[in-house]
Amino acid sequence: MTTLTPQSSFSGVPAELQKSFEAAIGYLRAQLAPATLRAYQSDFRIFCDWCERFKLATTPATPETLAMFLSDQAESGVAAVTLERRLAAIRYVHQMKELPSPTDHPLVRGTLTGIRRIHGTLPRNQKEPILDHQVFRMLQLTPDTLIGLRDRAIIAMGFAGAFRRSELAALDVSDLKFDQAGNLVCLIRRGKTDQGGNGFEKPILNGRRLQPVTHLKAWLSTAGIDEGAVFRRVDWAGAATEQRLSAQWMARVVKNCANQIGLGFTEFGGHSLRSGFITSAGERDVQLYKIMEVTGQKDPRTVLRYLRRANLFKDHAGEEFL
Repeated sequence: MTTLTPQSSFSGVPAELQKSFEAAIGYLRAQLAPATLRAYQSDFRIFCDWCERFKLATTPATPETLAMFLSDQAESGVAAVTLERRLAAIRYVHQMKELPSPTDHPLVRGTLTGIRRIHGTLPRNQKEPILDHQVFRMLQLTPDTLIGLRDRAIIAMGFAGAFRRSELAALDVSDLKFDQAGNLVCLIRRGKTDQGGNGFEKPILNGRRLQPVTHLKAWLSTAGIDEGAVFRRVDWAGAATEQRLSAQWMARVVKNCANQIGLGFTEFGGHSLRSGFITSAGERDVQLYKIMEVTGQKDPRTVLRYLRRANLFKDHAGEEFL
């Protein structure tokens, strides 16, 4: 990405205000979650590469350029939801450079509407959900090494709390509140849809089969972790380090454990635990608001998409005569 700060607003900063300038830069960058910023950087880089290939200007970009870019991307198989994010990245860069954004021009919005109508809006190559019985098998096959204890806790917690992988990676010991009944409340300080950083409490039921809280305690106790990052790298000597696992590493753990029970390596990922919890709850007719209490989602439409998939053949209209 070319710049992260407005170019004219911070021009000619006096030396005595240098610290305030640097603080302002930090706060400005903090308006976006790190994962969102990385996605924007990648999306804008794709746009720049495309413009360079056809000798077109990137900033300011014209509505015609954006319409052609969207069309070319859609014809290449890029999903509408991804195109919306790429438009958001382009809008963000224009705002940071204090340039008028072409992203809301009728030509651009109309092109995106047409793409949605022709190609649909469901994400392509969406990862498959991992259901409760599959999670149980994954936990059984995880070895009793320190890495195995950690991965077992990641799988069990990721499913039982319908965690986003970024939420799991960000957990600190201070975010965990264990109760007398053996359950757990996790403080999620900032989520994907919580850009304001209000946070919310995620309830984790230990249960009888998967016992995520038990697995988490086993990992923390054996690794000797009583503060700082919950999930960490394990070194070659088999000891927990200070290094926090990344969100990408969480996805790798899920893929590896899924592969061990015969699930496809490419069809499953970090999101499979979250979607699997929703799907498993939907198969048991759990009420929507109770599911959202765990997932932390504010828009029921996302959850309903998973629930519809889980109940496609339940009480099917043709059950009595097909």
